Amino acid sequence: MKNYSYYQYIKTRAGEKSEIGILSECIKKDSMFPKQETDYHQLSDYLERNPYPDINLNVFDDSYQDYENWLNH
Repeated sequence: MKNYSYYQYIKTRAGEKSEIGILSECIKKDSMFPKQETDYHQLSDYLERNPYPDINLNVFDDSYQDYENWLNH
């Protein structure tokens, strides 16, 4: 199992023509994003308190599930 933060994972999705790709670009531009965090609830709370325009939190949920799969492969 890999030992990477969610931020390290989401950077791998940058440039994609998808909602997760758009989320990745928003996160990369966010200097306050918790870059070392791995916990779903901590990340979700951050995004709820600091929402990105035009990004639905369901996109984060989908990306977090992909992150967990990515860690295990």
